[in-house]
Amino acid sequence: MKLSTLFVGGLASLAAAQTPAPYTDAKSGITFNYFAHSTGYFFGLALPANSTGNTDFIATIGGKGTGWSGTSLGGGMLGKLLILAWPNGQNIVSSFRKTANYGSPAVATGTFTQTSIPNGTYVNSTHWTYTFLCSKCILTDKTTFAPTDTAPSLGYAVNANAPSQKTNPASSVSKHSTEGQVVFDLKKAQNANFATWKTWAGKPAVAKRERPFLG
Repeated sequence: MKLSTLFVGGLASLAAAQTPAPYTDAKSGITFNYFAHSTGYFFGLALPANSTGNTDFIATIGGKGTGWSGTSLGGGMLGKLLILAWPNGQNIVSSFRKTANYGSPAVATGTFTQTSIPNGTYVNSTHWTYTFLCSKCILTDKTTFAPTDTAPSLGYAVNANAPSQKTNPASSVSKHSTEGQVVFDLKKAQNANFATWKTWAGKPAVAKRERPFLG
């Protein structure tokens, strides 16, 4: 897929969507400050109760169908740390991205990592969900919300079209069909159970959970 067919705009305009609010995922039991859009896109954050010096968070991202969902941890698109994810059969493919230009963002590398939480990662008949521990993901270089932020603006983007190479985390993606920014109240994302939830990252899903992430 040529870059000329890809992103042309940035994560800038606001679209009709609900305000982030606490939500507990029925499968994982993790409570997020959670934003959902009418397209089916959603993104949620969970943080420790004491966030002083913390650089980690737990996130959930998902959508409907076979298209991709993305979030900007810095609000806009250019020069910010992005997370893109999409379903591939019963698995989820995800990667960090970053770009200086409007177009399909390239994979970004650094000390930041994603580790799936299997009990909160699945594909079913209505939607797909990827829940993961994002380690060393709250940076001080202005590519993400800052450790001291209390109400940062995060960007969202979604497209119903599947990436050109669904199995490849570095696949190019088509321009978003819906995008915007939303303010998250990080106080509502804090939870005393964060340390326990964090230990679930990378561990096998319990038997009763359906369709765990196998990637």
